[in-house]
Amino acid sequence: MTNAYQVYTAARQLLEGYTAAMQPLCRREGLAPNGVDILLFLANNPGLDTARDVCTYRGLKPGIVSFHVEKLVQEGYLLRQPAPGDRRKCRLVCTEKAGPVVQQGRALQETFFRRMTAGLDPQDLAAFRRCLEGFRRNLSQMTQEDAQ
Repeated sequence: MTNAYQVYTAARQLLEGYTAAMQPLCRREGLAPNGVDILLFLANNPGLDTARDVCTYRGLKPGIVSFHVEKLVQEGYLLRQPAPGDRRKCRLVCTEKAGPVVQQGRALQETFFRRMTAGLDPQDLAAFRRCLEGFRRNLSQMTQEDAQ
């Protein structure tokens, strides 16, 4: 029988494993893990290109995102551009300098996923993806209900 604690423990292990997989890139480039995560999020999710999007979909606090975005802009990895139709919003755009970091980060993400899923049957992975979508949907609903 699976319980909430087992799911929580597995989720923590996944996050710790992912963080460990990304560490060599962070050290090599001299970037914080959150900085690399922000670059990869922006590169991997076209159209989700604001600090608010990063906060919403990566679950990071606004102050943390603001700090890392500022640092990435200062170091030349990101540009701030006005959002069409809304002068209050600012689009975050990866620069050419971010290209190698994004490329290496994507390769590490792919390797991490392959290692994590090694030996698993494709049908089991498909079922797992369906379960993740159900978890995401249910947790989103729970979060919205708790906020009211």
